[in-house]
Amino acid sequence: MQSVKFNEWNPGTSSTRKYQEGASFDLTFRNLSYTTGKGKKAKHILHQISGSFKSGHLTAILGPSGAGKTSLMNILAGLKKSGIEGRVDVNGAKRKFKTFRKQSAYVTQQDHLLKNLTVDEYMTAAAHLKLGNKVSDKEKKSTIEQILKTLGLTNTQKTRVKCLSGGECKRLSIGLELIDNPAILFLDEPTSGLDSSSTLQCVALLREIARSGRTVVATIHQPSSRLLDHFDHLYIVASGSCIYQGPPGSLVPYLKTVNLNCPSYTNPADFVLDVASGEYGDVLPQLTSGIKNGRIIYEDPSIPPLATPSHNRQGDVCEDANEDDVEKMKNKENRLTYATPFHTQVSVLLERTWRSIWREKMLTQVRFTTHILFGIFFGLLYQAVGNDAAFTLNNAGMLYFNLIFIVFTSVMPTVVTFPLERKVLIREHLNNWYSLKAYYLAKLLADIPFQIIFPTVYLVIVYFMTGQPLSLQRFSMLLCITIFTSLVGQGIGLVVGAVFDIQSAAFMAPTFAIPFLLFAGFFINFKSIPSYMNWMTYVSFFRYGFEGSMLAIYDYDRPPLDCSEPYCHFRFPQKFLEKFDMAHSSYSICVFGMVVYFVVMRVAGYFLLRFKVKSVR
Repeated sequence: MQSVKFNEWNPGTSSTRKYQEGASFDLTFRNLSYTTGKGKKAKHILHQISGSFKSGHLTAILGPSGAGKTSLMNILAGLKKSGIEGRVDVNGAKRKFKTFRKQSAYVTQQDHLLKNLTVDEYMTAAAHLKLGNKVSDKEKKSTIEQILKTLGLTNTQKTRVKCLSGGECKRLSIGLELIDNPAILFLDEPTSGLDSSSTLQCVALLREIARSGRTVVATIHQPSSRLLDHFDHLYIVASGSCIYQGPPGSLVPYLKTVNLNCPSYTNPADFVLDVASGEYGDVLPQLTSGIKNGRIIYEDPSIPPLATPSHNRQGDVCEDANEDDVEKMKNKENRLTYATPFHTQVSVLLERTWRSIWREKMLTQVRFTTHILFGIFFGLLYQAVGNDAAFTLNNAGMLYFNLIFIVFTSVMPTVVTFPLERKVLIREHLNNWYSLKAYYLAKLLADIPFQIIFPTVYLVIVYFMTGQPLSLQRFSMLLCITIFTSLVGQGIGLVVGAVFDIQSAAFMAPTFAIPFLLFAGFFINFKSIPSYMNWMTYVSFFRYGFEGSMLAIYDYDRPPLDCSEPYCHFRFPQKFLEKFDMAHSSYSICVFGMVVYFVVMRVAGYFLLRFKVKSVR
């Protein structure tokens, strides 16, 4: 992999630029404690640990499973905000979350990426969102090309993410966060799932980034001795306390101070993890005490210290603040949180979302084919029943099952895909790419054309094959109700998908619809419903959809129907409406009810999604 001096990147002089070139930041934390749960269920994860991560150094956080390393990472990155005691400083000044989000980036262990975008499309969208409008397209393109060259992704620019290898996806995840040149980069298990060659390439890249003056911190599960040598600084956690902080070369000498001798030809990382797991006795209190739970850094006098980058250093103590940088941080506090204005965020996200939907087979090809096939199926099943009084009940059943089909074909694709997209949203939103409102609006706008086109194609087939009245007014009224039903169904999918994972959402969505189906007026007349349950008919969107469909076909002075039998009880449409207690109903109220549902579902979806994103913290 080719190296590059990251502090020479110059994506522009926009006021939305996070840092002046060369600015970098030291991260320190003191007496940090973290507790989950309350009362008797409270669990203490971290116990007043302290530490210091210098700019220009690549730091590895090590520890056995359950030691608290991921919790520490999430707290330092600002992902966790509750249940925390202690203080986190940036260059000696107390961390302010709004500013810190603009200073840092967090690459999660799982590479949550949109699978149907190409590498170039992904990087371009990220550049527009993270660099702002004041940076020219030429400068953005130059920045992207340099990052891709550094990451070894130049030959994959036109490749879709779903076709990338695990190592390429990991490098792309890192590259997306490097676009705006963050001063502090956090990575949770960046080598997870990679082979030994890709792991070394990934860590070598991180070291190059750190050498440019960035502060790079990564959790590593179990590094090899060769991989360990690539790190400048180790921070080892055991049982929520720090048992070592210092250079890799000083680890073995430090362990000797408590009579722990690492055997020859043994990986020091494996040895210290065995120690942390308690396999060498109860020595953790001694190790924790030896470095005062992270308050000091152990360095073996016989090993020359690592040279600290000359920029942004004012003393030997890492907590000393660069006054100019601190002042810049304070001045930025009142600036816009995001690099780009709201309308630009919506525009970029709308284009990106549209590409993803268009290329997703289930959201386009499968849905389109399903609407055509089922349209023909229903047309053949209910052939020519629309104007025959002998089959009015069959026609009502057809109108009712139309609604069921439209609802479920709009709910289920959203339920299946949205929880996956939610993971991408959480990563990008917490890394300050865009606002939640911009994402949600773009998501709604991108899918609306499909929610209009697919039901229209379906209804055209069914309407004419089933012999409904050849009236543009009636067709338009039925189409209006059908489209609103589709939009409401999508809203339900967003609500359920915003809260639950895929498995739970796939169960909850159909279950959620059952009460609405019962109180639509098809299975039971409104007059037959007990008075104490009658209110449920007014909150059933199926009621407004079915009632509106029936009124569109049979109301508004429709003449008597044809009759293929000697006697047809419902030859007069008004009489048929009376059977369903709809003779005095209003089509306008049905449309209004659907509009209310449309609005309520989308507002509820937004606030539930907002709650879900906040609950991650």
